[in-house]
Amino acid sequence: METIASMRPIRWVLMALLCLSLLGCGLINPSPPRAVVEGAIAQKLSQTQAVLYRQFAAAPTERAQVGHIRITDHHWTEIAGQPTVEVAGTYHLKGGNLTSAQRHQTRDFDVYLQRGATKDQWLLLEPIPNQSSDALRWQAIPLLTAADSGSAKPG
Repeated sequence: METIASMRPIRWVLMALLCLSLLGCGLINPSPPRAVVEGAIAQKLSQTQAVLYRQFAAAPTERAQVGHIRITDHHWTEIAGQPTVEVAGTYHLKGGNLTSAQRHQTRDFDVYLQRGATKDQWLLLEPIPNQSSDALRWQAIPLLTAADSGSAKPG
């Protein structure tokens, strides 16, 4: 009976260490805010739409927007010597000239994000095709947030 009673403090210490380590994982490398992920997907979608409009010489109409984001995974890795979070999941499109079937279609996404110079700034990493070598190069593109795009509009 004395053995069980003497193990209780050890259990409490082990549980406390486990809780602190799990808490620490989220504090050191937290997942990016949902708005940042949505902005990254929207920026990639906007780039794709712009390329398509140029290819088909079509006048842009109302553009589709990102909606119903579901993040299924995020993990931290290192790209070009910098901590980078890879975020994966699904989204739906809304607005634009989409059919009902297009709006209900689930689309996968996988984005790579790095923190910028300030706490609130994030960079979208895009791979650069490199035909001369096997090494993958990355381009860092600043993400436009709602505050950035709102302040860029003339008043």
